[in-house]
Amino acid sequence: MPVLTTLPPLLLLVVLGVSGVSKLFDLDSAATTMRALRLDALPARPTVAAVASVELVVALGLAFGTRELFSGAAVASLVVTLAFLAVAVRAQQQHSTDECGCFGRVASTRVGPWMTARNVVLTVLAAATLAGSVVAPPSIALLPRTFGDPVSMLALAVTGAAVAVIGASFRPDSATATSAAELPLLTPDGTVVVPRQRALRGRAQLLLFVRRGCAPCEAVIERATTDLAELDAIDVRLIAAVGDDDRPATEGPIHTDLSGTFAESLGVPPERPAGILLTTTGDRLLPFAVGAEETNLLIDTVVAALAEQKNG
Repeated sequence: MPVLTTLPPLLLLVVLGVSGVSKLFDLDSAATTMRALRLDALPARPTVAAVASVELVVALGLAFGTRELFSGAAVASLVVTLAFLAVAVRAQQQHSTDECGCFGRVASTRVGPWMTARNVVLTVLAAATLAGSVVAPPSIALLPRTFGDPVSMLALAVTGAAVAVIGASFRPDSATATSAAELPLLTPDGTVVVPRQRALRGRAQLLLFVRRGCAPCEAVIERATTDLAELDAIDVRLIAAVGDDDRPATEGPIHTDLSGTFAESLGVPPERPAGILLTTTGDRLLPFAVGAEETNLLIDTVVAALAEQKNG
């Protein structure tokens, strides 16, 4: 069988199969995945489990289906990949840059242009698979046919290599995050601090990004000077970029981002307030907290965890 009519469904069934199995083995991360995709209104575990089950059914249909069954699986694969593409574009439009557990723990993907590009590729593969099923509906299932044909075996090897490359290339760029966290901030007392360096010295950093003039930000600022004032195991830093705070740089509790790119370089969306935790390994604890509800939840979680640690 020609490689071009074998490779698209092979690649597609491997990707969908890996994705489905990985999701089912990582359902504890379902809530994080739904938050990253800005689908918080849906029940997390049931939704992710249902999506994973559909992926596996489609993958099995592509692998072992013939004629009408294979064509049906091809149609379903196009519907699924188009849905993935629509969700990815919507999440990106809502300024999500969180890590999405779209492949469970196999590979980590951040919502953004690369994730959208990947979904475009998968949609094209699904369209090619459907076109092939219409032109020449297979009378022998794809996998048995593949293992009986040297050219198709080559296509299978190419598929495996392509999946490996895709998995590697869509992991988060930790070097970029590290260099971003090395940017300095001007503290309220006029000194300069580098949050990541402080984190590596054993002081986790709760970074809260605010902007003067919005009521939720003012509430977060108030919490930072009351609820969080007594925390002794973590540094709490209220951060505003130059231009986001019209007061003198050293007035009040705000750390000033003189570069104006600290939050953006970390991948934090422009919505304020927002928050993120830098651990004592210097890494970001994802996902980001975006908006008043998520930021206050992050603060509550940190306070509760430190209280439990102190009392335990």
